[in-house]
Amino acid sequence: MRWLRVRAQGLAGDADAARRTVPDAVRAAAAVQAQAAGPARLQIWSRTHGLRAADVDTAVAEAAVVRTWLMRGTIHLVAADDLRPFLAVVGPVNLRADRRRREQLGLTDELCARAMDALPKILAGDRALTRAEIVAELAGHGIAVELKSQQPPHLLAFAANSALICRGPDAARDEPTYVLLDRWLKSETESPDRDTALTRLATRYFAAYAPATTADFAAWSGLSAADAKAAVALVRDTLEEADHDGLRLLLPRGIEPAPPERPQRLLARFDPYLLGHRSRDLILDPAFAKRVNAGGGMIAATMLDAGRVVGTWKQGSLEPFEALPGAAAKAWQPDLDAAAAF
Repeated sequence: MRWLRVRAQGLAGDADAARRTVPDAVRAAAAVQAQAAGPARLQIWSRTHGLRAADVDTAVAEAAVVRTWLMRGTIHLVAADDLRPFLAVVGPVNLRADRRRREQLGLTDELCARAMDALPKILAGDRALTRAEIVAELAGHGIAVELKSQQPPHLLAFAANSALICRGPDAARDEPTYVLLDRWLKSETESPDRDTALTRLATRYFAAYAPATTADFAAWSGLSAADAKAAVALVRDTLEEADHDGLRLLLPRGIEPAPPERPQRLLARFDPYLLGHRSRDLILDPAFAKRVNAGGGMIAATMLDAGRVVGTWKQGSLEPFEALPGAAAKAWQPDLDAAAAF
């Protein structure tokens, strides 16, 4: 089961990695967590061979991959052609989930509506502005938002989940900018119908995270159990079942469980491999879970051995959960060197 997941995620270290572009690597994980630019770049490094961090930045700047609020209300990087289908499904979910917090912050429906009217004017002409610049220009439209509060990120998330804006190219020191989604994608294509969007989301998920359950899909996507079940029903003919530890898992038909060609891999912080299922017990011994996630949603950079997390790492150094024999420690050196080169 671990081997299948490693291969599905593009982490097997096989020849395909050398052929993957940045969008290919993102699709291999369905989407990558992108609340921080550095870990997002390294998540792509783990799934490719020969790319550099600058190649990821170029793909972002050219809108081949796009960042916005998606699964579980978290900023993700997705292939450009997946953005509208994903957003059509999870955008409304995120808007409903964040409504109470917006109200607590004083972001009333009336204020949000006025901001939605103002943002197309503020970002017209392909402008890409930082959060502070947007807040300043909103004030010029009579919309007062406190920059040093939680109002700006929640207002921007509202606009993003409403398919008005998305993240653009980063400014200096990886500071985010925001752009009009339609202008950034250079397409005013309408969002797909719900069944088409659900089909795309479920197809991408099971291609990237199988073997998995419908409950895993719901946990990853943030969808309700009913919506996740409806999405799986739409793609059920493309999936087969596998039994494991009393669970009936789903995976795309015809996949063989061949072992990875490079079993020792290093994964970035927030790597999707650790975020795609309701439980990590298959890949991470619960005794070491706090070493990987001490709380607050922070996921450490991890050492992977044949699909199992066996330690954490920082640039240039390994922190295994248990002592490694000398020969085993050397098996990680190629990835340490490659990460530094990237």
